[in-house]
Amino acid sequence: MKVAANLGFLFTELPPLARIGAARAAGFDGVEFLFPYDLDAREVGRELRASGIALVQINSPPGKREADEVGFAALPGREREHRESIETALQWLSDAGGSQLHVVAGVPPKDIDAALVHETYVRNLQWAADLARDVRLMIEPLNTRDVPGYALTTLAQAAHVLRDVARPNVGLQLDLYHSQIMGGDLTFRIRQFAPLIRHVQIAGAPERNEPDRGEVDVLHVLRTLAEVGYDGWISGEYRPTTSTLDSLAWLRTLAPFR
Repeated sequence: MKVAANLGFLFTELPPLARIGAARAAGFDGVEFLFPYDLDAREVGRELRASGIALVQINSPPGKREADEVGFAALPGREREHRESIETALQWLSDAGGSQLHVVAGVPPKDIDAALVHETYVRNLQWAADLARDVRLMIEPLNTRDVPGYALTTLAQAAHVLRDVARPNVGLQLDLYHSQIMGGDLTFRIRQFAPLIRHVQIAGAPERNEPDRGEVDVLHVLRTLAEVGYDGWISGEYRPTTSTLDSLAWLRTLAPFR
């Protein structure tokens, strides 16, 4: 397994570009960005190459954050915005030197038919997957406490979406924090959905702090992932309770799996 730092959460004591080298110096193999569209992608790419660290993933543009928008992929009637957001994300990835995109689904209107939301989501993901055959697209269930009304909330629902999308470059992003809140039973569900898992993010539950804090035994989870053959990225996406460097004791937990 390889370990990444999500720079939307970690090393925020530093300016965005300086976080890249800091992550490398701290022992990370790669970095993620949440919504990096206010950064010059080519400049980010130069910093990545200079630091010798990989760009693991970015999220597709969310829309208007002040209006609590979280993407367009599952929103009927917003197909044009979905396509524009994917094109923007793919260009940013190309310029920076990355090849993995988490496609955010969005928050549909409360009165809209669930079947129509699903159909829209599937169709939009198929379009994105066919457009970007050399890019891996991720979908990630988010918990209903942090993101009320989000279109994708459970691993079972994600499996249904992936079955209907039926594209080899679309996979499941397993976030331990969100999944613990949305039902827990992580050992069973990692084994259940192992064939779909293409990316893993970790944080402690229930506060989204360091992965080795809270109610989840991260070492047990990592052992389970290893047992099912997962050998991809493990990304720290959490809010440090102290400085980022002082929060990294959990990295030692990953040593046997790297």
